[in-house]
Amino acid sequence: MESVLRRVDATLGRVLTRARTRGAGVLRQQINGLQGGLKKLSGGLEQLERKPRAEPSKRVERPATASKPTRARKPKKVA
Repeated sequence: MESVLRRVDATLGRVLTRARTRGAGVLRQQINGLQGGLKKLSGGLEQLERKPRAEPSKRVERPATASKPTRARKPKKVA
């Protein structure tokens, strides 16, 4: 979690540094992109917090099936 926030903070720092040389429209687009990513991240975290972690389901053993008898092969013709 902390590493994600650090990356976002570093990205925002780069965006703001570039914004000094570029126009406001570019800055707005980049900030909107960052905000969208943060919303996705917070939504995912909320889902994780809501759902209690389920125990891994155990595999159900299936009954062994009887093997089918193989078909008799035709003998090869000798030339």
